Amino acid sequence: MADMEIQQASRASLKPKAAEVFRGLWASLFYSQANGLKSVLVCSADRQEGASTTACSLALAGSEPAGAQRVALVDLNLRTPALDQMLGLKNAPGVGEIVLEGLPADQAAQPVGPGLDFYAVGKVGSNLLEILRSDVLGQFLRALEAKYDHVVVDAAPANQYPDAQILAPRVGSALLVAYASQTPREAVALAKKRIESGGAKVVGAVLNQRTYPIPKFLYRRV
Repeated sequence: MADMEIQQASRASLKPKAAEVFRGLWASLFYSQANGLKSVLVCSADRQEGASTTACSLALAGSEPAGAQRVALVDLNLRTPALDQMLGLKNAPGVGEIVLEGLPADQAAQPVGPGLDFYAVGKVGSNLLEILRSDVLGQFLRALEAKYDHVVVDAAPANQYPDAQILAPRVGSALLVAYASQTPREAVALAKKRIESGGAKVVGAVLNQRTYPIPKFLYRRV
């Protein structure tokens, strides 16, 4: 998992080693001829596998150096939102107010830096599936794609909730996050199947907390 440090004035940044890793992942997703994505949905198979940290780190890496890209980071993990705490920002207003109350999207945007805006979950109450299925949410995501260079969306675990399947056709592409040595291969395969049945293409996977299969010092000799 990337090591992320929170600086003053709600300015989040990545430590150098993590920044290098996530810039490489960003390039693979958004700059390669094979992918060339506009938006990506980030989710895991099961809980606590680091999907939210991956989504946050990816958005930070893509928007640094500041202003290089215009990136929107959207928290649509309506079950256990965590991005606002990672970034040291407010949890409302956000998507809930945009969809349920008609709040203009620009009034919910929270700047993280010159190249990155964050959209929190906001107040959703018990209307989770109503929000995810709403035409207003679809319009909001399309408007973000028109406004920003790239959009990163965090979602709840695919094997625990239907959220990722519902969001799949609205985002189009997905990145799966799995916990190395803990997440069964079958669970990852099931998550991939669910997302693709919803209409998104799984364009890659992140193996989180991977350890070296041989002592690390040997890699320096290769």
